Amino acid sequence: MSENRFYPVVIVPGIGQSKVVEVNAAGEAVRTVWPLDVDPQLLISKLKNPFAKMMIFRKDGGFSDAAGEAVAEAADGIATNPDGSMKHTLKAVGYPYPLSECTADEKRYINKMAPVQKLSETVGEENIFFYAYNSFGMPYEIAAGLQDFVTMVLERTGSEKVNFLPLSLGGAMLTAYLDLYGAARVHRIVYMVPALQGTRTIADVFRKDLRTDKFSSLLGMLAGGKTAQTLGTVLPMLPEGVLEKTTDKIADAVLSAVLTGSGAMWACLPPEYYEALAEQYLSDPAHAALRAQTDRYSAAQKALPDTLKTLAAQGIGVYICCCYGLKLAEALGSADSCSSDGIINIESASLGATAAVPGQILTEAQINDRAYLSPDGVVDASTGVFPNSTWYFAGQYHDSIAYNDTALSIAFRALSDERFTDIRSDPALGQFHLKQDNRENG
Repeated sequence: MSENRFYPVVIVPGIGQSKVVEVNAAGEAVRTVWPLDVDPQLLISKLKNPFAKMMIFRKDGGFSDAAGEAVAEAADGIATNPDGSMKHTLKAVGYPYPLSECTADEKRYINKMAPVQKLSETVGEENIFFYAYNSFGMPYEIAAGLQDFVTMVLERTGSEKVNFLPLSLGGAMLTAYLDLYGAARVHRIVYMVPALQGTRTIADVFRKDLRTDKFSSLLGMLAGGKTAQTLGTVLPMLPEGVLEKTTDKIADAVLSAVLTGSGAMWACLPPEYYEALAEQYLSDPAHAALRAQTDRYSAAQKALPDTLKTLAAQGIGVYICCCYGLKLAEALGSADSCSSDGIINIESASLGATAAVPGQILTEAQINDRAYLSPDGVVDASTGVFPNSTWYFAGQYHDSIAYNDTALSIAFRALSDERFTDIRSDPALGQFHLKQDNRENG
């Protein structure tokens, strides 16, 4: 640890937590492309004439095509090419320095994405770093950038290793990092609601297993909240059959413009769906370069449980905080068939825990070890890869884990206290907890 009392913490954020801009030839930012900022009035103007025609003649009349094109145009900033590259020249707004050197605005932003104020009181702002990246890029390119970032962190702090704090999609990106570089520079990994084995959310979108009767939820998931608000007032008025066709066109637009060419989104696909969907979308010559990368990632994803067990046997700490008890988005075909945090199913985030679907409890036949059974009878943690260092939060939504004080305490203890090693290290921080939201407490 050199002269530093603490290992530096590298935050690897989730999908909506890095700002991405398009840059010109001089490297100057010309527009922000992520998070999306859709102009509702522009959407309305593009759909006004097709909508009027459809309502007059009571048939599609090109409206569904226009809706798909409008959504594709709204997502153009993060559009991908078949080889996995981005359509535009993009750059993540980065922070190549510790939190202690960030501006006040930068600190506010980072603490909004990952509330680390209390952690900084213990390890110091000089030991907290935020790695920004393009959430729709290629995992192995993101991993290479992370390796360079870690080099900078080690040089700045004098440490030999780092502690990683991957959030959501960041967990999947760390899989690529470990596959490329191993863990020689890693002391501990503290995963928060990670997509370690993908998510059925992405699987259902790629498979187009979507419920058109839940169009508002579907639009919000595929095209963002502002798009959903704009089109959501229109879709209930559509003639019979047009709603299904429109939602299908919107799904096709998002898949074609962004998701199919995004290596990071393929990294969010559960391994059991990968082969069939890769054959469906990536089997042509135009996608060959992308397919080579996604094949490699899929192999690393499948091997991850064994990879992490090997690291743990070598003394590297692996800790997971995950949530259960919620359905996935109601627009998804899998909404009712798995327990989740609303975004990621618990089997993925926990690396194998057994959980009943929402509204049910595990049967005797499903329980492997009652010593690891949640008080509500919903989760058996014993079947997870790390039964002694995985914590569970009932009814907690994915993003709001950042406002659960108990979850933050567990993560921060694991990142700062060498004596904190498992679910028994502190009786107050046992394995199972209820949802919390400290925003509700003022």
